[in-house]
Amino acid sequence: MMLTLLLEAAVRSAVLMGVAGLGLRLLRIDNPFTRMAVWVGVLGCALVMPLLMRLAPADAMMVPMDGIRLWLRPAVELVETGPAAMAGAGPVEIDRLAWVDWRSLGFSLYLAITGAMLLRLAAGTLVSLRLRNAAMPLSALWTDGRDVRVSDRIAVPLTIAGTILLPPDHGRWTDAKRRAVLAHETSHVERGDFYTLLLATFHRAVFWFSPAAWWLNNHLAELAEANSDTDALAQMEDRLNYAEILVEMAAKASRLPAGLAMARPATVAARVDRILQGGALPLRMNVRRWALVVALLAPAAMATAGTTGVDKVDPLVAERMAEQQKPRQAITLDPAAYDRFVGYYEMPFASNRPLKVHRDGSRLLANVIGQNPVELLPESPTKFFARELPMQGSFQIDAAGTVTGVVLHQNGHELPAPRIDEATGKALEQALAERVKSNKPLPGSEAALRAHIAQIKAGKIDRDSILADRADGVIAVLPKIQKEMLPLGELKNLEFRRVDGGGMDVYRATYEKGVRDWWVLVTPDGKLDSMWFGPAA
Repeated sequence: MMLTLLLEAAVRSAVLMGVAGLGLRLLRIDNPFTRMAVWVGVLGCALVMPLLMRLAPADAMMVPMDGIRLWLRPAVELVETGPAAMAGAGPVEIDRLAWVDWRSLGFSLYLAITGAMLLRLAAGTLVSLRLRNAAMPLSALWTDGRDVRVSDRIAVPLTIAGTILLPPDHGRWTDAKRRAVLAHETSHVERGDFYTLLLATFHRAVFWFSPAAWWLNNHLAELAEANSDTDALAQMEDRLNYAEILVEMAAKASRLPAGLAMARPATVAARVDRILQGGALPLRMNVRRWALVVALLAPAAMATAGTTGVDKVDPLVAERMAEQQKPRQAITLDPAAYDRFVGYYEMPFASNRPLKVHRDGSRLLANVIGQNPVELLPESPTKFFARELPMQGSFQIDAAGTVTGVVLHQNGHELPAPRIDEATGKALEQALAERVKSNKPLPGSEAALRAHIAQIKAGKIDRDSILADRADGVIAVLPKIQKEMLPLGELKNLEFRRVDGGGMDVYRATYEKGVRDWWVLVTPDGKLDSMWFGPAA
């Protein structure tokens, strides 16, 4: 779950960077101070993107469990495991790699690389702070109260936190060069560039798998230097002289760890070109410009965090779903141990469609009555799983050793199904068989379906036309259903086809631009109990 969240956050952050970059280009914003403010804002949003994803309103609403069940055909019905197919099935083969938990393996690899990068960041920060603390403070008048120190371990000026470090040869600098260097480094201190780049490096360590995180870290470093160059030029009008200072510093910085020097060799050429181009110096940020940046960036960040092509899922549901999808390994049980699980269990969403658990020789099978059975394999004496789909069942046993129910683990949910007596279960199964044999639609099912199709087109669901505990689920997924149904155009014809094995009335709906099959179940008073649609069979 955590790795999935990080991957999604990285993608959303990359999209936000693309939006910000496009906005800067369209608005033709070249001011490095403004660009720095925008990208610092993007960095802040990227760091808290996992939180924004939970807070931001999503285009697709969270789909309640009932909504999923109402609109999607049950998974067991999509698996071709009918009695005829299962009769020829061979012995259970356990994948030799089933024991490998690929999700956990991937997350462990992520943690290892992230841990190494964070350790490197911590070590580098510690070395920098020790370098600063070991430097000798300067109290000359030209420092103007700044925290300036001298270190014999560096060859070029640099800034660590709020301290400016100078090399031992600073005493041979001209006054103009000293003013330019101090202006450059003071600019870093005043804007807190050390801390900004520290956060950018932390972001890169956490999202190391994202190229966008690496680009943002480098771009922020380039903008920080560009802004400090601007402040230095304000103190030193001779652009050529300042460019020569940068080239000189870059030559010395090649012997220093990357990121510490005033002029990094990798970027000095571009900086020199920009300085020598001339032109008026860009304006610094003020309250008005900051307000504009926030006003433009905030909605973009919230939209990026909330926009999604999939449904948002409750974190607990997502965590359960991830666990349910893990590979399972079957253990060996005496088939006779299956006998105490045989019986009927009342499903929480359909009391008249119980789950039937039965034994077929050495196999334990289960199905909602009217649907094809799936084989259950034991992963413990009381918990079983299906090979064909990510579903498990934990049988509940009381102190007397009696099986009282089963908890179904599927789609991130845990559904309790209490055991019912065998006579009731058989009666419900017989009633279903008679209904399928009669092959007649339930009274009011066609009218209910026509009304429902009209409500989908209108974009407004009548709560009174659906069972009370189903309405919220249907309304939640309505936008998704409209995307599929509205392009089909007007309904031209609705024809009853059959009663399926689960007791649902199946209708063929012919639209202007397509055909769909609908499955419908209505209550005696004509309310929709369940419904879903799919391609015409």
